[in-house]
Amino acid sequence: MLNIAIAAGGTGGHIFPGISIAEKFISELDNVNVIFIGSKNGIENRIVKKYGFNIVQIDVHKLYRYYILKNLLFPIYLIRSILQAKRIFQNMNIDIFIGCGGFVSGSAGLSALWLRLPFFLQEQNSFPGVSTRLLAKSCKRLYIGNLDAKQHFKSSRLVGTKIKYTGNPIRKFKKVRKQEALTFWNFKDKKTIFIYGGSQGSHSLNKNFSVIIDKILKKDIQIIFQTGFSDFKEINNKFGNRKGMVIQPFFDNIEYAYSASDLAICRAGAISLTEISHFGLPAILIPFPYSAGQHQLKNAKSFVKKGAAEMITEDELNPKILFCKILDIINDKNRLLEMSSSLKSLVIQDSAKRIVDDIIEHFVPNPKYENVQLIGERC
Repeated sequence: MLNIAIAAGGTGGHIFPGISIAEKFISELDNVNVIFIGSKNGIENRIVKKYGFNIVQIDVHKLYRYYILKNLLFPIYLIRSILQAKRIFQNMNIDIFIGCGGFVSGSAGLSALWLRLPFFLQEQNSFPGVSTRLLAKSCKRLYIGNLDAKQHFKSSRLVGTKIKYTGNPIRKFKKVRKQEALTFWNFKDKKTIFIYGGSQGSHSLNKNFSVIIDKILKKDIQIIFQTGFSDFKEINNKFGNRKGMVIQPFFDNIEYAYSASDLAICRAGAISLTEISHFGLPAILIPFPYSAGQHQLKNAKSFVKKGAAEMITEDELNPKILFCKILDIINDKNRLLEMSSSLKSLVIQDSAKRIVDDIIEHFVPNPKYENVQLIGERC
């Protein structure tokens, strides 16, 4: 039995790549067990369980990027979480660790390093996260979803030889035709927009969009709105009875939202961008201004340069600009087609397979795993 632990937490942008990798391992190998390590009260606990995987919690605390008294206790919390991860690895006889980002990935990665477990990292963003930068020199392989991430390791020849560009793994989506998706939402065959601020929502995006909801609906445009859990109650109480509109805090069946829509309005996180590319869904990107290294702004600029999206920065964002931008794009059929074509050219569809095949290639030949049987062919 090959026992694999995957740590991913904080946002769907870290969690869904981990789930995709886990599912691919199970489809490729006959004798494998995958568990997840997550933080207490993190969104990963709900999402991972929904996909049928076991998750074990460790007590991880965030290191804030500004001065706050809580940071004084961070070393104590970090040591405790490393020890908790160490016990998990030992009790469950873990053979391989894969870190997909978030502070939980850093703690578990340091524990894997302590135990000398072979471990791998998957970095989604153009600017590598703290956990990735901390552990990159010691991992067996660093899989990157954005080529721009590579430049941040130029100073280390050791790390450079380990980097492999695979694109970002995304969750498995059911193939849904547009008419089927519109019927799913009880929508008519009309222009539809999908607005969301990531797995946790965006208060700024929610606030500005709420001002123009009625104006959008009066233009005969349907709305799918993922608010996140914090703002859902307030927004749903105010707009939940509108016809031509669906409001949810989080969409588990998000392929129906993507497939029904002609335009997305969203943040510029790595996985959001990978998913709109997968569906060829044109987008207005509003990058989160406080992302590490401003990677969301860089992501958005890259997509704009390639003709795959439009952008509104946070300091430019207001209801009037957002309303005008939505109408300009959604009423321009040729522009939508051009953006969709550009998006589809940017995505690597088999990212999870590339990662899993590379790991199998390195570890299945090891006598320790001689009883692991491959299913199907490998590249």
